[in-house]
Amino acid sequence: MLCPHCQTEISVTPHVFALGEDRDGSWQVSSSRCPVCERLLVNICTKDGCTYPAWPATSSRPRLTEDVPAEFADEYLVASQIIAYSPKASAAVSRRLLHRFLAANTKAGAGGLAQQIGRATRSSELPAYLKDALQTLARIAKLEPGSEKSKRPEMLTEVEPGEAEWLLDVLHPLFELFFVQPALAQRRQNALEEKIEGAAEPDGSENDKSAEDVDRPDATPPAAEK
Repeated sequence: MLCPHCQTEISVTPHVFALGEDRDGSWQVSSSRCPVCERLLVNICTKDGCTYPAWPATSSRPRLTEDVPAEFADEYLVASQIIAYSPKASAAVSRRLLHRFLAANTKAGAGGLAQQIGRATRSSELPAYLKDALQTLARIAKLEPGSEKSKRPEMLTEVEPGEAEWLLDVLHPLFELFFVQPALAQRRQNALEEKIEGAAEPDGSENDKSAEDVDRPDATPPAAEK
């Protein structure tokens, strides 16, 4: 798992304490400590597997870099933060985000989300692993061309098991491919060009001195050989 504090991959064994039972189930507190940053990780859990982060009250998903435009990064962050409390709301934000991203950055065009995914998976600009990920999303989310979920991606509706999580899993590598990797390549290219230009600048001090000596009218000519 990723530590939600320092974003380091860690392996911890939590301590679990029973809180009690009510009509909603049996409640527990799960507590552990990150071995890297030494901060506490606290979750409220139920025996049937539901987990709600208590501290920190944020997602453990990796943070997006500044290379991702804010218009996309902000919504991704929102969807990540609310997924534990409302997968339905998180999925609605992510579907809307995916719909806007595909329209703006691929040849998927407008229309419903299902149609966009169909066009994107037939495009040559996406690698095979992302096409497979989008097709898997369409299948598990039941994104049929005529469905309300496809026509109105932002609609708050029931989600299928794993849909909210997979939407975020698809968006992250799309951002990496379209924003992060090009920006990284450009920075490396800029650094290389600066290095090459610096090495190519000649030290013309000797040549400049010789030219000055030739151009001076009072320069003494070399003595002729006898």
